[in-house]
Amino acid sequence: MGKDTVRTGLNRTESRIFQLAKPYLQVRDNELHAQNAVEFALKLLALYEAERAVVIPAMILHDVGWSRVSEEITREASRPHADRQLARMHEVESVKIGREILEEVGYDGARVAEILAIIDGHDSRAETLSINDRIVKDSDKLTRYAKNFWFWTRQLPMEPEELAGTLEGMIDQWFFLPESKEMARAEVIQRRLEMDDRHDPYSVPK
Repeated sequence: MGKDTVRTGLNRTESRIFQLAKPYLQVRDNELHAQNAVEFALKLLALYEAERAVVIPAMILHDVGWSRVSEEITREASRPHADRQLARMHEVESVKIGREILEEVGYDGARVAEILAIIDGHDSRAETLSINDRIVKDSDKLTRYAKNFWFWTRQLPMEPEELAGTLEGMIDQWFFLPESKEMARAEVIQRRLEMDDRHDPYSVPK
């Protein structure tokens, strides 16, 4: 088990799920994205009466389906104002892969159903199913403001200040929980400080 997985605070079963998911997280910046999303989810779980046993597996597995989607569709679907239906392909594939992984670890069947339902609309479904779903949706988006921010400046591509401004303008529209909005605003401030330093703390050394 790698150091990054340990840092996310996963228990043994969650760590096993993450290890099985890793081969499917090697597109875009999805391994870092999943780790960072789990970090945000754990913060929100500490504030709400929600089910960690649903939220964390859903968080780990929600984007594994991008591994089966073309690069062209992936890029178009990743833009801030993208058509939600472009995301359906990866949601469908994520459900398939997620079910296989959860079955492999012998996960509780009742929880598997809710986990897969959350994954199946985490991008394309505007409404939420539960507090578990709201935490997953918010944590997913929060990574764009945090550890995935610099990746997206290169991927889209957009200048850092342009992306920060775009994301800042999406906060009230994107997030369901007030604490998520506060976290997003704090992350925007931090990214702008990094811009002043001209420093991407998550870049990979050449």
